[in-house]
Amino acid sequence: MIRLLSLLRHLASPLRVALVLGLGALPGSAQWITQTNQLKAGWNAVSLFVDASHAPISDVMPSDGSVEEVWLWKPSSTQQFIDSPQVPTGTGSQWSKWTFNLGPSSELQRLIPNASYYVKVKDSATTYNWLLKGKPVAPQYAWTSSGLNFIGFPVPDGNMGYERFFQPVPSLLETAEIYRSPGGDFGTGNPARVFDTARTVFTRGEAVWMRVAAGYNRYFGPFEVSLSGNRSIQFGKSGTQASFRIRNQSKSTNVITLTMLPSEAAPSGQTAVVGLPPLILRGPLEPSTLKYTAIPLSPPVGTNEGYGFTWTLPPQGRPGSDVQVVLGLARDSMPGQAGDLSACVLRLTDAAGLLQVDLGVGAVKAANSGLWVGEARVTQVVQYLKNYERDPVGNPVVRLTEDEGAYSVMVTNEVVGGVSRPFPMRLILHNDGTNTVLLQRVFLGLNPQTNAIVTTQQRFLDPTQLASARRISAAHLPWSAQNTPWPITITSNVYRVEIATPYDSSSVNPFIHQYHPDHDNLNASFTQVLPKGRESYSIQRTVWLSPQAAGFDYQSRTTGSLDLNGVYDEKIEVGGSGANTRTFRVLGTFTLNRISDLPTLTR
Repeated sequence: MIRLLSLLRHLASPLRVALVLGLGALPGSAQWITQTNQLKAGWNAVSLFVDASHAPISDVMPSDGSVEEVWLWKPSSTQQFIDSPQVPTGTGSQWSKWTFNLGPSSELQRLIPNASYYVKVKDSATTYNWLLKGKPVAPQYAWTSSGLNFIGFPVPDGNMGYERFFQPVPSLLETAEIYRSPGGDFGTGNPARVFDTARTVFTRGEAVWMRVAAGYNRYFGPFEVSLSGNRSIQFGKSGTQASFRIRNQSKSTNVITLTMLPSEAAPSGQTAVVGLPPLILRGPLEPSTLKYTAIPLSPPVGTNEGYGFTWTLPPQGRPGSDVQVVLGLARDSMPGQAGDLSACVLRLTDAAGLLQVDLGVGAVKAANSGLWVGEARVTQVVQYLKNYERDPVGNPVVRLTEDEGAYSVMVTNEVVGGVSRPFPMRLILHNDGTNTVLLQRVFLGLNPQTNAIVTTQQRFLDPTQLASARRISAAHLPWSAQNTPWPITITSNVYRVEIATPYDSSSVNPFIHQYHPDHDNLNASFTQVLPKGRESYSIQRTVWLSPQAAGFDYQSRTTGSLDLNGVYDEKIEVGGSGANTRTFRVLGTFTLNRISDLPTLTR
C-alpha cells in the first residue's frame, strides 16, 4: 500500500481551481388538461382555469360551429366601477370578441387563463359540453371593491351549491350580490340575480358577477395557493427546486391533499410529453443529519393513479395555517432523451370537496454536453497479500525455474484496505453530445471573435483577454504538447478510459529521472537505449467511473442530481521486461460538476 500511494503521488499533485457554477430555471413547455364547460344554448358565462393561448381560438374551437361567439371581458382598470352586470356589446371598450364567421379576422384571437368570457352556443344545442384543452394554472383574482367583479370559482367537477361553497364564511354569502348567466338570450333571466342560495348550484368553469357589502373580498375558496411569478411550475432545462404556499382561508381546521396526475397528450403541434417528472417534496429536517428528508411524489410503478400527500392546517390566522410547499426535481431520474418534455398536474383539494386547484408542472431533460470538472478521491487500495507455501518445519518453499527460483505462492488475497487520508485527483471531461473524452488540461475564455470557447490549446484564446480566461489541469495525467484527449467508452452507464504512459517517455514517466544514470534508460556509456524493465517501466491505467444515484436527502436528490457522483475504480498495470507486469487497484468516489454547457471542444 505504501508503494502504491508513493506511485500515485508521482502521478498526481494537488491542484485547486475555484469554479463557480450558476443554475437557473429556464422556461419550458407545459403540461395539458381538459376543462369541461357545461353550457346551454344562448349566452353562458365561463371562467377559464387553463391557458389555451398556445393556438388561435379558431384552432381550439369545435369546427362544427357549435360555439358561435366568444367575448372576453377586459375592464380598463380593476378599480373601474360597474354598477350592473354587463352584456357583450360591440360599442363598449370593455369587451373583445371572436366570432365563428370572422375567425382569424376577429379582434380576440387567444384564450387566456384567469379571465371570464361570455360564450354564445348555437340555439339548436339545448345542452353542450365545451371541451377546452390547455395548460392548468393556479387561480388569480383581481378584486375591485367599487363595483361588480366577473369571476369564477375552481370547484371540483359536478354541481356545487352556493350555500355549501360559502359555508366557511356564511356572513359573506348573506351580504353578497351574485348574478348568473344560465344560457339563453340576454334579458330578464340572463344575467339573473341569485336569491335562493340554498338550492342554486353552479359548476366548475362557470363565471358570475359578484360584489359584497363590505366592498373587498378575500374569500375565493376554503384555501388559497400562492405562487411567485408564474401560475404554473416550470423547471425548464436546469431548474431543480420550486415552491408555493398553501393558506387556510376558513375558520376551522382544513385538510389539504396534493395528488400528482399524468398530463394529457399534447395538442397537435405542441411538444409531446414522454412521461412524469420525478418530483420530490421536501420533508422534515432530520435531527441526526441536519438534512431535509425527501418524499418521492410519483404514482406507483405501472399505474396512472396519483400519489397523495396531505397537510392539516389550523384555522385561519393561527400558527401553521400557512405552509410553504418546497418541490424538487430529481433530474438524474428523468425519462426520455435530451430535449424531451416530462409533465404532470398537481391537484390540490380540501377534505370538504369545495375547491380543486390544478397546477401544471413541466421539465425538459437537459443534454449532458459541455465541460465537466471534478475530483476523484482514492479511499481504498487492494493490498494483494500473498500466502506462501511452507515446508513441514515452516520455511518458505522455493520453486526453481529454468534459470532462477522464487518463493512458491499458494494464494494471493486481494484484500481491500482503507488509506489513512483520501488521495485527490482532478478529473476533466468534455461531452460534445455524442462522444465523451478525458482531458489533461483545458482552457476556457474568449476567442478573437469574443465568443466563449472551451479549447485544448491556449493559442485559440484572444491574447488580449487572457486575464479573464481560465486553465484547469489534472497533474496526475501524462502531459503532451498536443494535449490529445483520451476517448471514453460508455457501457451500461459505466465510463471507461485507458491512459498509457510509455516506459521511455522522459517527460511524463515517473520512473525516469533524466539526469540520473540509474534511471535514464541508457547504458553505462549513454550510447544505447535500454529495454523496458531495466530502469523504467510502462504504466497502463484503466479507469472506470460508475455514476450512482444521488443521496437520499432532499438536497442531494434535487440540486445534487445535476452533478455526476459515483464510484471511482482504477487498475494500474506496471509493465516490466517481457510479459512481466505488476497490477495495482485503487477505489474511491468521484464528483463531477458541469461548469460549461458548450458542446464544442476547440482543438
